[in-house]
Amino acid sequence: MDKDRLVGIVLTLLSLSIGATYTYALFFAGDETSMLVLKLTALATVGSFLLVLLVIGVSLVLYPPPVKVEEIERKLSEELRKLKEKGYPFPWVQ
Repeated sequence: MDKDRLVGIVLTLLSLSIGATYTYALFFAGDETSMLVLKLTALATVGSFLLVLLVIGVSLVLYPPPVKVEEIERKLSEELRKLKEKGYPFPWVQ
């Protein structure tokens, strides 16, 4: 059996066992346990959403904005003009 199939079997069994445990804790355990499971589920859901917002915010703060197309075109036309002045032949540009 190759490694990918083994990982797939392990993940399938793990997800089924966690799902069964979650269902049991939510519906068949006592009221206190069910309430705790609901609170933990809400915490995980809200926490995941806030984590996504955090990653987006940090990305916007740390990484520079993309260069505008007009700025790229201006720089390329300046470089082309400089190369033409130096005498480089560009048969596709008249």
